[in-house]
Amino acid sequence: MKKALTILAIALMAGSQWSMVNGQSVTVYEKDTPMAFDVSAIDSIIFSADKASNPIYFTSDGRRIVDGHWLSLGTSITWYNNNVSSAFTKGYQTRVMEKLAFKQFTNKGVNAGVLSSALSNVIKADYYTIEHGVNDWGHSTPVGTIEDYKNNTGNGTFAATYRKLIDAIYKVNPKAMIILCTPRKAYGFGSYLPAHWYDEFNGIYLQDYADLIKEIAAYESLPVADWFYECGGQTVMPKLSIDVALHPNDDGHQLMANVLIQAFEKVLIH
Repeated sequence: MKKALTILAIALMAGSQWSMVNGQSVTVYEKDTPMAFDVSAIDSIIFSADKASNPIYFTSDGRRIVDGHWLSLGTSITWYNNNVSSAFTKGYQTRVMEKLAFKQFTNKGVNAGVLSSALSNVIKADYYTIEHGVNDWGHSTPVGTIEDYKNNTGNGTFAATYRKLIDAIYKVNPKAMIILCTPRKAYGFGSYLPAHWYDEFNGIYLQDYADLIKEIAAYESLPVADWFYECGGQTVMPKLSIDVALHPNDDGHQLMANVLIQAFEKVLIH
């Protein structure tokens, strides 16, 4: 039976460091004194500040173990993770889980879906990510205002629908950890979107959705994976996409995953 190795972080903070060589052993240095551990029979490493704190577990391949269920809501960009094409190898969710080993993962991305599509896909989970905005831009969904969100107006705007979605999540799990994702700076894809991400499209800018999402996140004190401002713009987007320029390629998915991992680190409780 494999065992767990516990390393007290208080000792590490006192001048210790550790290293793993070829996946066979762990050496902990407390000041200049080495303490070696054979890890061939170990499947997790626990870092703990003290015996009373919640420990952090890692798999034998270095992934942080997350004792929770992640539900991923979104558009075709999200849907593609479970429907990989020949143009890329894996989606952003799989890449996140190469670092964070969730107990369970469910992908409820909807191909060609808009924000309202997510309402019927909410199931009970512990962690939720919401990737929407670009298809609502393509369908010219009115953006609305933060007041539409706050007042739960139900007027069909992106803001009002976002309130319905957040309420639906908290209804199934009042303790849910939710991360809001701004849309990447998509454009083109035939005549579906304009030629530039910064163009006006039927009186609406893509940035309007991104900025509203950040307003909602600030109002609700929720973390944001800010793909709009951190995952490429007009010049590099074709190099990060399998088309011009909506769906990510491997580099695009990896960049999104990197940003999302940072957001997850803010809400992980185990």
